[in-house]
Amino acid sequence: MWFLKKTRKDLSTMNRIKGSLLEYAFKKHAFEYGDLNSENVLIFVGGLTDKLATVPYVPFLSGELNKMGWSVVQIEFTSSHIGWGTGSLARDHSEIAELVRFLKSKQGGARKKIGIMGHSTGCQNTIYYFCKAERNKDYDELDFGIIQASVSDSEAVSMFGNEATKLVEEGLVLAKEHLERGQPKELMPYKYSQLFFDTPLNAYRFYSLYSKRGDDDFFSSYLSDQELKSIFGKIDKPLLCLYSGADEFVPEKIDKELLLKRFSEATPNGLWSKNSKVISGALHNLGDGSRDGAVAELGRAVVGFLTEEVGC
Repeated sequence: MWFLKKTRKDLSTMNRIKGSLLEYAFKKHAFEYGDLNSENVLIFVGGLTDKLATVPYVPFLSGELNKMGWSVVQIEFTSSHIGWGTGSLARDHSEIAELVRFLKSKQGGARKKIGIMGHSTGCQNTIYYFCKAERNKDYDELDFGIIQASVSDSEAVSMFGNEATKLVEEGLVLAKEHLERGQPKELMPYKYSQLFFDTPLNAYRFYSLYSKRGDDDFFSSYLSDQELKSIFGKIDKPLLCLYSGADEFVPEKIDKELLLKRFSEATPNGLWSKNSKVISGALHNLGDGSRDGAVAELGRAVVGFLTEEVGC
């Protein structure tokens, strides 16, 4: 999740990234980091506005997983960069499932163990895959999920001042009117797009992301225990949750440790990873300004999860 026009440095420390470009469907691509093509794969899904290599810790994580014989494959789908504003979790899921089927095919390397890791709004994609979508065990089943920076978009709005909050509230009224008229794909006026790097936004996606209990609302602190149970309670594979302790998109009033505890209590017994944690001093994507060692801590948690709980 990236909100508002926020000046941002290029957080990647690598000028050249080694890997392979995979065409998993017609004009749809994914990138496999490094020169290892392993039968065990972690699919990485970025957040709003992300595209290849914009989440700075992914090359490091790929290196750590390569050491244990795992590949990291980042999907580039229709929602990458500015495509998210006219999309949905359902559309994202259909494309992620296409990638899973490709990776399991002979053409895609006949991969064996496959999991998914979402960053920011990629966390919604991860939860949606296990809790909302239908899966075919022979073609698009996954073995585990990881969520990193699972923030609430509706709560994040409050971080950007009264003017932005009022504009979003005004936009929600308009978006709801479009939905009630059966116009979910109607584009919102430009003044709302200006809040999101000039991204074209349709009524459905705006309402889904920024309304309370919209279709993207899985991680808000105001959700009741029963509501969280209706989400996390449907998890049927091991789940690792890594929450950024200094996430700039989480209001200070939110107790991150308590929220993680509530997520864990809503998840079926035995599936919540013991490696789940709040990574102290970590910004949203663990980029510049995060505590030294935060990225290494994330890497240790993922490696521990795979070796101790997934069984790589």
